Amino acid sequence: MAKRSKLLIIQTSGSQTPDRVSPPFFIAATAAAMDMDATIVFTVNGASIVERRAAERISVQGGKSTLKSFLDEAVSAGVKRMVCHQSLDLNDLASDNLIDEVEEVVGAAALLDMTRDADHVLTF
Repeated sequence: MAKRSKLLIIQTSGSQTPDRVSPPFFIAATAAAMDMDATIVFTVNGASIVERRAAERISVQGGKSTLKSFLDEAVSAGVKRMVCHQSLDLNDLASDNLIDEVEEVVGAAALLDMTRDADHVLTF
């Protein structure tokens, strides 16, 4: 049995740059459809898009859609979703104010371990 390839996407862009927030979701969902283990870690300003109700407020594709549709697609595809603990502090967020789709809050050491173990790392 072949080892599944691991894709890690580090999402640093947040609600201030809506044109940069949807690509990580559809790339990760595509990777999952290609039988890759795909994970998105929201860090720096990226943590702002996993605040409760933020995905519904962020317009993408020229206002034709919201980020929520891309998030739902990634969840359905099995993409893992994590947020950086230090970035919560940076964005004045508490873990209980995150969307339910965030599976785990991780620290810098965990993020470094994930980058070391990934076959491919993308940043947005």
